Amino acid sequence: MCDAVRGILRPMNEPEAGSTHVPSDDDELVRRAQAGERSAFDSIVDRHAARVWRVVWRILRSPEDTDDVVQEVFLTAYRTLQAFRGDAKLSTWLHRIAVTRALNHSARAGERMRRASEPLEADGPDAPAGVRAEVERAAASGHPHVTPLHALETKELMRRLADCLERLPAAWRAVIALRDAESLAYDKIATVLKIDIGTVRSRLSRARASLRECVEGTAA
Repeated sequence: MCDAVRGILRPMNEPEAGSTHVPSDDDELVRRAQAGERSAFDSIVDRHAARVWRVVWRILRSPEDTDDVVQEVFLTAYRTLQAFRGDAKLSTWLHRIAVTRALNHSARAGERMRRASEPLEADGPDAPAGVRAEVERAAASGHPHVTPLHALETKELMRRLADCLERLPAAWRAVIALRDAESLAYDKIATVLKIDIGTVRSRLSRARASLRECVEGTAA
């Protein structure tokens, strides 16, 4: 990681000497950062890094590539913050940069060769909430139907889901990431991706249908 990036991200874990309290309002942080207050931008990174990372990872499916792209996202935000006029929420603006950078990265030659091959776990961060909750409830209750075979079948299902997610076009994964993982409304997703709401609905519908067919083994 270059020194410039280290400098930007350093205060995520280490407060800058003499920094003031962190305000609760993004607009105030933006105003202060645009005025040249470095600690304000550091607070922006600290506040939004986790969600940006999740969005990028769900598109790229590789921790290493995600780390690289997240660095790019916040470097881009740092360099272009003066152009931010508040026409959209700061989180929306960052999501837009994140998705754009992730999709660009996904299109680069050789990126597919570096994608992570680790399967999703039933209790992992990308497992559908309903699946995770059911597994946790069953495990806690000691339900007699939760057998080793059932556990293996669940893990196999999650492996198939991970493989099917890999096969989706990156643009479809972006919509799924913003809708199912980040719970953004359709209009917010349209704003982030700069597409019509109808296109959001169409991509999401086609992505879910493709996933269902793939997981069920009915895809061509």
